[in-house]
Amino acid sequence: MPISTKTFNDQAIRGISRLTEQANAYQEQIASGKKDLRPSQDPVAAARLSAIKEMEADVSRFTDNMGSAKTRLGLSDTVLESVQNILIRANELAIQAANDTNMPADRLAIRAEIVQLRDSLIGLANTTDDRGQALFGGYMTRETPFVTNANGAVSYAGDTGQTTVLASDDLALPTAVNGADAFMRIETDEGPVSVFDIFNGLAASLETAGDSATALTMTGGRVRIDVSAERAPQLHEFTISGPLGSARISSELVAGSPDALVAAINAVSAATGLSAVAETNGSGVFVTAQAGGEIGFGNYQIAGERTAASPIGKGMTITPINDQNAASGASRMLVDSDQVISASIEKLWSGIEHIGLQRARVGAYFNAADIQSEALNRKDLLVAETRSGIEDADMAEVISKLQSLLVNRDAAQQVFAKLSQQSLFDFLR
Repeated sequence: MPISTKTFNDQAIRGISRLTEQANAYQEQIASGKKDLRPSQDPVAAARLSAIKEMEADVSRFTDNMGSAKTRLGLSDTVLESVQNILIRANELAIQAANDTNMPADRLAIRAEIVQLRDSLIGLANTTDDRGQALFGGYMTRETPFVTNANGAVSYAGDTGQTTVLASDDLALPTAVNGADAFMRIETDEGPVSVFDIFNGLAASLETAGDSATALTMTGGRVRIDVSAERAPQLHEFTISGPLGSARISSELVAGSPDALVAAINAVSAATGLSAVAETNGSGVFVTAQAGGEIGFGNYQIAGERTAASPIGKGMTITPINDQNAASGASRMLVDSDQVISASIEKLWSGIEHIGLQRARVGAYFNAADIQSEALNRKDLLVAETRSGIEDADMAEVISKLQSLLVNRDAAQQVFAKLSQQSLFDFLR
C-alpha cells in the first residue's frame, strides 16, 4: 500500500519524539540518581518499593516510640534516684534524733526538715514528662497522681496500670512504673505502707518522743492501767512481767470495757505473779504484784497501727498506785512499738531498699528499650539498603544507554531532514 508523504513525516516525527522522551527520562535518572519506577514502567519494582516504604514508616514509628520510652524511663530513674537520696537523708536525721542527748527543741527542728523532705517527695512523685504526662500515674497520665489531704495524709489518685509503647507489631515495652507500686506499697513487718506515711510517722514520733515509751517498769507493787482503744474490738499485744517472770498478753480490747484485759492478765498469773481486777464502775484495771514486786511492760503492739501518730490516739496509761488506789507517782504512756523513732528508722531502710528495687525495674525496662532501638537501627539500615537496590539507578548503564539513544536520535533526525527535502522530481532524475 502506498504511503503518503504526510504519513511518513508524522511517523518519523513521532519516532524522534519517543527517542527524545526516552532521552529526557534517562537524563532525569542521571540527575536524581533514581530509576523510573512508575507502575507503567516497572510494575513489579513499583510494588516492591511501596512495600519497602511501608516498612520504613513502621521502623520510623517504632524508633520514635523507643525514643519516647527511653526519655520517660530515664526521667523516672532520675526521679527515683532523688527519692532514694531523700530517704537516705531522712534516715540520717532519724538516727540523729534517736540520740537521747537531744532535747525536744532539737527533735522539733529535725521534724521541720523531715516535713520539708516529705513535701519534696510529693513533688517528685508528681513529676511529668516533656508532654505533660504524669510519670507515676499509671494510665491516669493527665491527672495529678498524689494528693495531700487536709490532715496531711497523701492519697494516690492514679491507677495500677502500666503505660507501654509498641516496639514492634507484636511487642510492647513499659515506659514507667505506676505510683502504687513505686510509692504506696513498701513492705514492713506490719504490712505495706506508703513512703509518705513513713515520713508522716517519723514526724509524729519526733513530736511525741518525750511523752511515751514502748517499755517501762513500775515499782511499788501496784499499778492502774487505762487503755485508749476503739469502740470496735482491736487486738492489743504486750509483754507483762512480775515477780515470777514474764508472759505475752494478747487480747481484743474495746474502749470502756476492761474485762478482756483483766481475764488475759489473770490467765498468766501463775507465770508472772500478777493479778488483776477491774475498776468498779470504771474502765481502769488494777494490777497487783506478789510481795510488792516490780511490774514491767514491753513490746506493745496494736493491730493495724503501722506508723506513729500525733497526737497519740491509742495506748495504755500506766499509773503507780497505793493500797487506796490513789496515784503514788507520775503516769507514763505505753505506746505501740511503731510510735518510737527507731521503728521509723527501720521503715526508712525498707523504703530505701524498695525504691532501689523500683530503680532496678526501670533500668531493666530501659535496657530492653535500648536493645530494641539497636535492633530497629539495624533493620532501618537493611531496609535502606534494600530500597537503594530497588530505586537507585546504575549510572554507568544509564549514561551508556543515553549516549546510544542520542546517537540514534541524531541519526534519525539527519535522515528525516534529508528525506523530507526530496520531491518527485528528485526520483525522476
